[in-house]
Amino acid sequence: MKHTFYFLALVGLFVVGCTKDKALNTIDTPTIASPEYVDKLLFVNKNNYQLQTSIPATFSSIDPNINISSSGLIAVITSGEVVPIVIKWNDGKTSSTTIYALGATDTNQPEPAAYFHGETATDPYDNYVQGWKLLETLPDAKNTYAMVLRHADASTGRDWPTIHTGEAPDNWWKSANSSLARQLNSQGIQRATEIGIILRDLNYPIKRVVTSEYNRAVQTAALINSGPVPIVNPQINHPTHNTYSPGPFEGVLNIIQGMPVDNHMTLIVTHHPSNEPSASGRLTFPTVSTFNWSGAYFIKLNKDASMNYAGGVSYGMLKYWHDLRLNRL
Repeated sequence: MKHTFYFLALVGLFVVGCTKDKALNTIDTPTIASPEYVDKLLFVNKNNYQLQTSIPATFSSIDPNINISSSGLIAVITSGEVVPIVIKWNDGKTSSTTIYALGATDTNQPEPAAYFHGETATDPYDNYVQGWKLLETLPDAKNTYAMVLRHADASTGRDWPTIHTGEAPDNWWKSANSSLARQLNSQGIQRATEIGIILRDLNYPIKRVVTSEYNRAVQTAALINSGPVPIVNPQINHPTHNTYSPGPFEGVLNIIQGMPVDNHMTLIVTHHPSNEPSASGRLTFPTVSTFNWSGAYFIKLNKDASMNYAGGVSYGMLKYWHDLRLNRL
């Protein structure tokens, strides 16, 4: 009995000693304290945004889409873009950290995107946070979604009616000639191709593809190359030639309402203002969603044929989520 007591006492001293040593050797890992840091993405929702950390640090980025000071004040970040920020902790012990920030606004658009941008989103921050949460759940084998994509970046040329008067050439909007209709630029071609790679790598179950008649939408769908042969639908044309009087937003909803509830996804390649349900009176949708070039919003089709807005994503978010999911960062 005495030996047992001595043994337990020694064990107790050992455990106490280990606990004390562990406590002495524990170093709290510095963290991002900003409440807008959500699941490894910082949503910068205003200009002159102060990045907050648990201990002092210095900040930098070489990405041209962000202007950040060494104290972590982000003067501006391009809307929709995701950029790296390098954090050097001032404790002298912790290795530097790289985090990624999203321009969660809809007004910091550089040219040429600013010229072709329509109404700004009602609440881009909430749109993007909702979209980010959705990306974390996709692919989803239990629900049916439409991914409504604004065609890739397109600033080459102009649509005929915007620079000409008088009778227009037949089917000018379908033309691949930039003197008749606006076409994808080099960045648009690159991004549309990359979106295709992203969707395939992430195993998005795209079963149907619908595009407008405009060549920039048709070309975007072709470069994405998600499998199904695209169906061309004039109801979702750009307003410079859209004879469907309710407009492209209602055209998008018509397509979705015609989808089977089969737990697959439909890719719809369209234009601004297909993100503006201003005259629809549908309360499940925001007044205006984020809709940059090469960006998208998601709509969930329920079993009772009702629809719910499921969030907006930018090209930068898609690419960052892809690289994060595949451990490429």
